[in-house]
Amino acid sequence: MNVVIVALGASVGAFVRNELTQASRKIKIDFPWMTLLINVIGSFILGLVTAKISDNALLLFLGTGLCGGFTTFGTFNFELSQLWFQKRYFRCFVYFCLSYLLGIFGFVCGIIL
Repeated sequence: MNVVIVALGASVGAFVRNELTQASRKIKIDFPWMTLLINVIGSFILGLVTAKISDNALLLFLGTGLCGGFTTFGTFNFELSQLWFQKRYFRCFVYFCLSYLLGIFGFVCGIIL
């Protein structure tokens, strides 16, 4: 049953991420800002869920499933490597630092809230 709960949460998270990514393509910014935003929001939600929810099924659905499906380490690494191979080293460094620092900050804020 746990597998089904996680799968349902992941499908919701992936759907929301896809919709946000599609909508963001209308805004032309030469920086992977939507992936950064999605990962920071997902980290915040994961912190909030971790601190506030004790029900195992709900934690699996929201934490492992929804947040896991919503955030994306693979896309982050793809975009990071693209910046590197395009010799955009400063943007690559900024994206790397912002992703990790804001992700941890979001998680901690979620726990505190």
